[in-house]
Amino acid sequence: MRRPWRSLRVWLGRLGIPIGGKSMAEVRDQAERISRCHMTFEVTNGKKISVTSDRLVTSALLREGDDGARLVERVFLSQPFFDQLRRYPVQIDEAAVRQLANNSFALDVYCWLAYRLHALPNPTEVSWQALHTQFGSAYGRLRDFRTRFIPTLTLATAVYPEAKVEVNDNKGVILHPSPAPAPTAGRPRRLG
Repeated sequence: MRRPWRSLRVWLGRLGIPIGGKSMAEVRDQAERISRCHMTFEVTNGKKISVTSDRLVTSALLREGDDGARLVERVFLSQPFFDQLRRYPVQIDEAAVRQLANNSFALDVYCWLAYRLHALPNPTEVSWQALHTQFGSAYGRLRDFRTRFIPTLTLATAVYPEAKVEVNDNKGVILHPSPAPAPTAGRPRRLG
């Protein structure tokens, strides 16, 4: 059985992300942003709308590094967020993450598929508008987002070949129940 990673440095090394320089600065920045993140979820069912809002982290311990950058030493997850992680764990393949390490958009889509597909009871259509709302804040126009999303989805499914996803140019994507991504035995899947 593999021991869990004990530090960010060890985990980044396992993922093949360079430790130091620009990569580490970006990871530190993202870790601090996540420690301050506040999320709101809205679910619509007919005329009823359910809204849940919570912080991911209740407290964090930061320290200033020798270079003046802030380092996140410890985070304490909110109990509701921790409970959701335990109730609905997402199995991701580290080899897939290594393959997508330089493409944060593809990594986001991969993680979304890993979370959604194995839990679906039936095929589910997700509109371009819903995808744009979730992933497309950098794109003002829906058609620009769609043009970028389709090749990104192709990258994500290249490292998750069990994913059953159809693209409908006019409507969005159709997600089909699929097995969770399983770790490969030491060999990363090749893109392309």
